[in-house]
Amino acid sequence: MPVAVFPFTHVGQMIEDKLAPFLGSWILDTEESDFEQGDPPKSATLKIDDNFGMACFTMNQVSAEGEVTNDTFEAMPDGPEVKLGKSGLVDAMRLVFEGDRNLVSEARRGGLTIMKAERRLSDDGNTLTITQTVHLVDVASFKNISVYRKAQ
Repeated sequence: MPVAVFPFTHVGQMIEDKLAPFLGSWILDTEESDFEQGDPPKSATLKIDDNFGMACFTMNQVSAEGEVTNDTFEAMPDGPEVKLGKSGLVDAMRLVFEGDRNLVSEARRGGLTIMKAERRLSDDGNTLTITQTVHLVDVASFKNISVYRKAQ
């Protein structure tokens, strides 16, 4: 039935439209960033791609000591919580839009959010501010704010 296809296509298109302003390559502005936990990296880049409705995040950074770290993850915005393998640290994650300019991921263990990353896009679409909060059970919470500028 064609009627059943249209709502799914429409919803998928809406998510792709909401994701579009976040897509591209971003460069860390170390001067504008503020880290409560750990030292800020010497440099970092973030690339966000759309892989058939999946948001793909590729992060590369060089630490203050010169150590290079590369990481990638992918998730469906506004999709279901995804169960992860037995990494020990987290067992599930989810990625949701909170409005049109805020894309939030949560890493959970045992149903509790232990890490949250809020990606807020500026009105002009040229700045992406990522606030990462880590909750250490029975200890404290730490917040790192990373400010990225859209690569030209």
